[in-house]
Amino acid sequence: MTMPLSATSPCSGLTRPFSFTHLTSVGQLEYGDIVGIFDRIDEVQQPSGHAAIQDCMAGKVLGVAFFQPSTRTRLGFETAAHRLGGRVVGFSDIASTRSVHYTGESIEDATQVLAAYSDIIVMRHFVAGAAARAAEVSTVPIINGGDGSNEHPTQAITDAWLMDRTLRGLSGRTVALIGDPGTRVLRSLAAILARLGVERLLFMTPDSVTDNSDNGGPRGARLPEDVETELARFPVRIEYCADVRDVLCEADALEMLPARIPSLEADPRTLRGNALATHEKYRVTREKIESTKSRTLVFHPGPRSDELHEDTDSMPNSMYWQQVRASVHCRMALMAGMVSGE
Repeated sequence: MTMPLSATSPCSGLTRPFSFTHLTSVGQLEYGDIVGIFDRIDEVQQPSGHAAIQDCMAGKVLGVAFFQPSTRTRLGFETAAHRLGGRVVGFSDIASTRSVHYTGESIEDATQVLAAYSDIIVMRHFVAGAAARAAEVSTVPIINGGDGSNEHPTQAITDAWLMDRTLRGLSGRTVALIGDPGTRVLRSLAAILARLGVERLLFMTPDSVTDNSDNGGPRGARLPEDVETELARFPVRIEYCADVRDVLCEADALEMLPARIPSLEADPRTLRGNALATHEKYRVTREKIESTKSRTLVFHPGPRSDELHEDTDSMPNSMYWQQVRASVHCRMALMAGMVSGE
């Protein structure tokens, strides 16, 4: 349980600690929790705030349990831990663990082993719900770094914070989510945007591109049932688009994802590269942004393929590289708050 900071805590210069011990799902966050996290990220970005937490993890260890490949998430957390004065142990390849082959160590057992070596754990796993299972048995805080096709909370928090601060608020805004509707980033980001009062969520899925009706709207385009159920709890309008040019004309911000993503619930050793070309109606390019005179902010959690052209990188709309930098501040803010309780 998170306790108030003592006067001698290396994090005593921060605002109040978080109300949660583990972060496994955006669904566990209320509006006030999100605002608190955003405020903490703001603090970390300031020189004085950065100085206040630079020793938050002095003498503490981040345990990295990545049963699935990662570049940005794993390195982002490791960088954040080092900048907080901490150290890192763990693994980034399931093949190097006892969770494979004939031993098949369970998620619960692997978690308890790593919890004995560390003060906070970030876990990525190809099994949906793995982080929640880990949190049930862990004696230290667990952060979900992506669990199958289920959720990716810290990516969603980073992107929502950057959208909110760049647009000076998300209430009443229109945000587009473009890509495979079953991905963990889309699930988490849609949920957090709804909590922040976004007025319209525009979805552009592979079905909405290839299956159009005569009345101007996509026919048969649907979100996964659990996403629809979650969004139905909030007064947000759900609409579908069939061409990215329409999105560029209407949205304040858009999050790009690949149109087709290989199963995130498959053992990573079984996956091969995706050589499918992205449908032209789906791709964002400099020409499309310029021809529509769009000011839409363009986000992508990475890694990107041909759905987001490199010729957009230097445009004022592009947020791709800012996301990478902001993710470190987000993870610093989260870990500083989660390890500060005694």
